[in-house]
Amino acid sequence: MQIRKSFAEAEACHHGGKIRAVASSLDLDQEELLDFSANINPLGHPPLEGLILREMERVGHYPDNDYVEFRRACAKFVGVDPKNIVPGNGSSELMRLFAEVLIEEGDRVVITSPTFGEYEAQSRLFGAEIVQVPRGIKSPIDPKDFLEDSLLEEAKAVFICNPNNPTGILLPRHQIADLAERCEKAETFLFVDEAFIELSDPDQTVADMAPKMEHLFVIRSLTKSFGVPGIRLGFGVAGDKLADVMNKTRLPWSISSLASVAGAHLLTQNDHLVKSRQVIKEELRWLSGELERLGLEPVESSVNFILVGVAPSGLRSSELVEKIESERVLVRDCRSFGLGEDYVRVAVRNREENMRFVKALEKVLG
Repeated sequence: MQIRKSFAEAEACHHGGKIRAVASSLDLDQEELLDFSANINPLGHPPLEGLILREMERVGHYPDNDYVEFRRACAKFVGVDPKNIVPGNGSSELMRLFAEVLIEEGDRVVITSPTFGEYEAQSRLFGAEIVQVPRGIKSPIDPKDFLEDSLLEEAKAVFICNPNNPTGILLPRHQIADLAERCEKAETFLFVDEAFIELSDPDQTVADMAPKMEHLFVIRSLTKSFGVPGIRLGFGVAGDKLADVMNKTRLPWSISSLASVAGAHLLTQNDHLVKSRQVIKEELRWLSGELERLGLEPVESSVNFILVGVAPSGLRSSELVEKIESERVLVRDCRSFGLGEDYVRVAVRNREENMRFVKALEKVLG
């Protein structure tokens, strides 16, 4: 079969959030499991049922492929013009589109690690040479200290996640802005993943900078911020030329009419995000304290998940994941992030669920 070599050699990227598959394998109802492997807003989503039911009356028609209303809502949300918005069926589609538009065989792509695996997976599909640059696990480090100008000048693109997944580290706006300026000078594209920034500190965003630059692309995910993983929806912000090319070449109708209507509504629900950040801050403090009490090593986080060192327990990460799954709780093994058998990642959920998780963990740790 004459399959493109980079596609034929592709490996699946590992993700959390496999509650449906695990429930099926254990012959359980999904509601019987607690999913701490997916980093979703612990307050869930604002009411959507009525909106979805009304839109169901129009599903006999194609969506608006220009997604005018959704793009207007996105633009207002981040303070840019709608022409600078690139809609996507979740942030993963935007990663694929970015790689497909920009990366050619042999291009060098810099990825700061540990981080989300799709950056590498999507870049490799189009023949990129990957350069992994360690950025640290336990404390924020200014990108100037691990991304030198000479490295940027040799790269076609750089990926950085802020707040970073899986470490939960949030870099301040001025540091990412400086990196964007250096990339612009080097004519290197910078992909900034802000999927979790609304659940951390949205004042640190650089999305408003993108329309003024040629090489900056910033993405947001409604999945995480508004607790709607079943509705695949996100958007990117880019300068005029890059946004125009992406909007011309993205898959037509990739966002359903149900999702685009829901998204436009959700982006007006700022009070929900404010309340969510308050709950996350409180629960993050409580859950981190409980993990320390149990002898584990939670890494200080700024968002709704915690990277947890498990070595003091005497269990490997894979063993802990298996044992706690038998207690009907799912957590994320971090081996696929290149962190060996020493770390798991756990979501921050509401107090009742967090207490159930701690009780399950107490049982597993004996």
